[in-house]
Amino acid sequence: MNIFEKIKNAIYNPKYYSEVVAKPFSYSFKYLLIFALLFALAFTIVVTIRFIPIVKFLQEKIPQTVGYFPQELVISIKDGKASTNVQEPYFMKIPDDYYKSSHQKSPDGVYIENFAVINTKDKFDVNTFFSYKTAVLLTQDSFVYFDNGKISITPLSGIKDFTLNKDKVAGFANVIQPLIVLFYPIVFVGAYIGGFFVILFKMAYLLFGALLIWIIAKIKGIKMGYKKSYIAGMQLMTGAIIITSVLGAISPRLTFAFFFSILLIVSAFLNLRKEIAQSSAPVA
Repeated sequence: MNIFEKIKNAIYNPKYYSEVVAKPFSYSFKYLLIFALLFALAFTIVVTIRFIPIVKFLQEKIPQTVGYFPQELVISIKDGKASTNVQEPYFMKIPDDYYKSSHQKSPDGVYIENFAVINTKDKFDVNTFFSYKTAVLLTQDSFVYFDNGKISITPLSGIKDFTLNKDKVAGFANVIQPLIVLFYPIVFVGAYIGGFFVILFKMAYLLFGALLIWIIAKIKGIKMGYKKSYIAGMQLMTGAIIITSVLGAISPRLTFAFFFSILLIVSAFLNLRKEIAQSSAPVA
């Protein structure tokens, strides 16, 4: 029996489970390891495909950002206080190509037209902030910005002294640009390792999940102890892992708390039959 047939049977095949519980722990553990390798590969492909546009965006926009930074602007942070060499308030408008692609609104429903506004002379005021139609505001002692639809304020007191101008932005971009291509192998390896351990971590969850399986077995009159429930659970999780992963990839909103446990219970209810306690037939 190949791994893909086992995966199909693990999702739904009551007869298959009547044989699985007669097998030792090592049998289901081996299945879970192979499934983890395949899951990690699929997870890596999805993550990499989603990451490619981000890398391309950075490769394109970082040089553009240097060009957008005003030649005359110098920003200084010293002792937690900001100052500039320009007349304030100073507006840094969002370039047309950025604005047309984002076209975002502030929480009060006003379209954001400025990437940043600098005003170190006046005290922060919410109404004034909204009137600036900006995503970011630098005051004398704070960094104000939108965070998930709300205004967040970060004091400058914890920031080390520095001076920012166009030459320094260009120097930073020149350092970062060659490193962007390294993101590909980092993301690929990281995603594969992460995807693999997602499955292994489910074994820790199964310490609890096996109790749910044991309860279902008890309700259905199946004499199956905790150990056999855990062994069956390593394969019963298959459908729940696939469904929650696919829905989570589409949108996190499609899943909810205890959704995985509910799917595991459904899988146990559909696949476990009373005759499994008497079965000892081998699995191919």
